[in-house]
Amino acid sequence: MMHKKMILLGLLFLSVLLSAQSPDINLGGIDFPKAYIHAGKEFPGGIYGVVLTLKEAVPFFNVYNSNEGLLFEEMAIVMENSRSGKKSAFRLQKGFVKGKEFFRIKVMRSGQTLMAYFLVKK
Repeated sequence: MMHKKMILLGLLFLSVLLSAQSPDINLGGIDFPKAYIHAGKEFPGGIYGVVLTLKEAVPFFNVYNSNEGLLFEEMAIVMENSRSGKKSAFRLQKGFVKGKEFFRIKVMRSGQTLMAYFLVKK
C-alpha cells in the first residue's frame, strides 16, 4: 500500500513539473533598426520574427525571416530575479545598450530575465 502511494505521489510531482514548463513565447515581429552580425554573417535591419523556446531545457531565441524560415538560434542569457506577481505572462523590452554596440532583446517573466544581444554592424 505504501509503495503505491509513493508511486502516485511521484507521478503527481512529475505532472506538476511538466505543466510548470512554459511553452514557446512568440515575441512577434521585432524591428532590428540597424544591420547586425550573427556568427560572422551580416543581416540587414528590418523586422524579424522572434520566438523564445526551450531546447533540451536550455532557453533560446529563434530568429525567423519574413518567410518564417529559421535564420538562427541564439542561446539566451538567463538571470534569476525576484519579480513577483502575475500581472502578465512576460514583459518585453528591446533596444540598444550603452554605446549602441549591441541591440538587446530582454524578456522578463516571474523569476527570470532572459536576454539576447546582437552585434550592430558599424
